[in-house]
Amino acid sequence: MAKVTFKSDNKVVEVPAGTSMVQAAEDNGATIAFSCKAGVCVSCLSNINKGMENLNEKTDNEKATLEGFSAKPNQRLACQVIINGDVEIENP
Repeated sequence: MAKVTFKSDNKVVEVPAGTSMVQAAEDNGATIAFSCKAGVCVSCLSNINKGMENLNEKTDNEKATLEGFSAKPNQRLACQVIINGDVEIENP
């Protein structure tokens, strides 16, 4: 199990490794905005405060979107994230 800290909600939950961030947020009432869920609208842009190494690699699509919006190195599109270990995520 992976511990996910939704810092903006002051909520800590456990999810099985391989769970998508969308599913973790929806199942636990976290307030991450999801719109397209395809990695192009950046409504779910989130800061990864801890555990970046416990997430899946960025897809080419996510890389392009993040670069196009000048995202910071610690930011990911939550809709594209797969959780493989402990992580702390926060709305910017």
